[in-house]
Amino acid sequence: MNGKPGDHPITDIVRHRIARYGDPLDSQIRQLGELMSYDRLCDWFQQHWSKPREQLEPIVAAKLEEMRRAAREGGWEDVR
Repeated sequence: MNGKPGDHPITDIVRHRIARYGDPLDSQIRQLGELMSYDRLCDWFQQHWSKPREQLEPIVAAKLEEMRRAAREGGWEDVR
C-alpha cells in the first residue's frame, strides 16, 4: 500500500473520502475509523475486502456495533 487513491479500499474511504461501496457502507467504515486505529481497521478488513457489498454490509454493521459498545463501556461519552 502506498496510501494513494485507489491503493486500498480503507485508504480510499477513510483517508481520501472516496466512495468505494456507497452509503451506508462507506459511512459505517468511516465510523469504524473513528473508533479504531487505521492499522487495526486495515488488519480487520483484510479478511473481508474481496466480498461483495451484500456480504460486507452485515459484517461491517456488526463490527461497528461491537466497537460502539466497547467504546461506551470504556467510558466514551459521544459514540455515534
